[in-house]
Amino acid sequence: MPPLPQTLQSAVQHHQAGNLQQAEQLYRQILAVDPRHVDALHLLGLVALQVGRHDFAVQYISEALQLRPTFAEAHNSLGVALLEQGKPADAAQCHRRALELKPGFVEAHVNMGNASKDLGKLDDAVASYRQALALRPGYAEALVNMGHALKELGQPEEAVVQLREALRLNPNIPEAHNNLANALKEQMKLEEAIASYREAIRLRPSFADAHRNLGMLLLLMGRFAEGWAEYEWRWQCREFTMPALRQPLWDGSPLAGRTILLHAEQGFGDAIQFARFATEVKRRGAAAVYLGCSPPLLRLLARCPGVDQVFPGDPLPPFHVHIPLLSLPRLLGANSLESVAAKAYLDVDPGLVEHWRRLLGLRMADANAGPRNPQSAIRNPQLNVGIVWQGRPDHRGDRWRSVALRHFARLKDVPGVRLVSLQKELGREQLAQTPELALDLGPELTDLADTAAVLKNLDLLVTVDTSVAHLAGALGVPAWVALPYIPDWRWLLDREDSPWYPSLRLFRQRRLGDWDEVFARIAVSLQDHRSLAS
Repeated sequence: MPPLPQTLQSAVQHHQAGNLQQAEQLYRQILAVDPRHVDALHLLGLVALQVGRHDFAVQYISEALQLRPTFAEAHNSLGVALLEQGKPADAAQCHRRALELKPGFVEAHVNMGNASKDLGKLDDAVASYRQALALRPGYAEALVNMGHALKELGQPEEAVVQLREALRLNPNIPEAHNNLANALKEQMKLEEAIASYREAIRLRPSFADAHRNLGMLLLLMGRFAEGWAEYEWRWQCREFTMPALRQPLWDGSPLAGRTILLHAEQGFGDAIQFARFATEVKRRGAAAVYLGCSPPLLRLLARCPGVDQVFPGDPLPPFHVHIPLLSLPRLLGANSLESVAAKAYLDVDPGLVEHWRRLLGLRMADANAGPRNPQSAIRNPQLNVGIVWQGRPDHRGDRWRSVALRHFARLKDVPGVRLVSLQKELGREQLAQTPELALDLGPELTDLADTAAVLKNLDLLVTVDTSVAHLAGALGVPAWVALPYIPDWRWLLDREDSPWYPSLRLFRQRRLGDWDEVFARIAVSLQDHRSLAS
């Protein structure tokens, strides 16, 4: 074997040329001779990072840092690996240490911005990218990432400026085209966005995020056939993980007496929305259709047509094939608005509805400090309106869909309206500021079957885009949904109704971020609705 410095030089040359397998072999040869060779450990970790073996990357780079704690480049590399593992707080700590050791470390400033972005600290992220650009003007990677952060901050115009500058410097950066498309979408420049997504994919055909983003935009525009196909790329994206099951994925062929497991993915609303397709799966000849879902959905979806049995996870029953719920429209050919339309397809145990009718009546009587007569309380001339104002904060679009409770206050001003809060957990703390605004049922709702039973006893639901909107639509309960300027793909464009749910009415933002105008329209409509109901 040549001397170690010569072997290291050869390994680095292979590494820089993209010959990762040869580089790895040489790094391992060095470590076989000198297990404490810091540079070989660090560079072997970088190879592992590049091929997606993030656990090994963390292991090797951490070993290098144990031997040389002041190795700024290794702290930066470890931060990148940790971010890939979904640990942005730990990543930020690594980049912070790298910058303490080497303040002018441009790449560490960019990576610090990436960690801040994943932590939701978007202003900090933009500041880090600007610092990198101050140190290295025209640094395309910093411009690309800053454009993404500015889009997330609700500044799509400035985002477009930064991204176009990055592409002027280097038109062959797939991430820049993808991020530009995202920013153009926020400006409702949808055809331009599609062109940018397609350019990102042309430059990198396996660019999963661009495929997934293109799919969601096509679905938003009602172009379902291509949209469903592109959306399948979500399973190649970092935030999606297909369950590790030994049985094969269903390919849409006749089931011919086989059993199939449908498994919920993403949020509760997605599971409710796509459970409707279980009946069509059953028609394809399934001996049994099982549905795997989280515990809050079990009682509700156990009554879904086409579903034979629900399971919260292990142990699962024996089955032949499986499929994620959101993959069903593509396999079943749901390529038109008519093909996704459905009447109310969920129901609730009548006994549970009656239980909540009596309980709701008692709670309303208590709230009025009047006679404890649940019959008169629930059958009074008031309009009982459920409200939900906040979704899951980890939802990628939550900053645009959730609102402050204060926006619902004007609904309380409509004569004859009583508000009933169905908000659970996060968001309920806002009720403490105005406890008289709404009757709070959140702590008493144990799962979505309880929420469904309450909805059956209300006159109307007013909500932002949350699972409760899907629940109301699946039950056929009237619901008004406040939507951001660029809505989630399932709500389509330029319409006040939803083919997915005939009982829903959509109130869309007319200007980015302007919820006041939306709730002013809802209040006027509620006044008219109250007058008709009187």
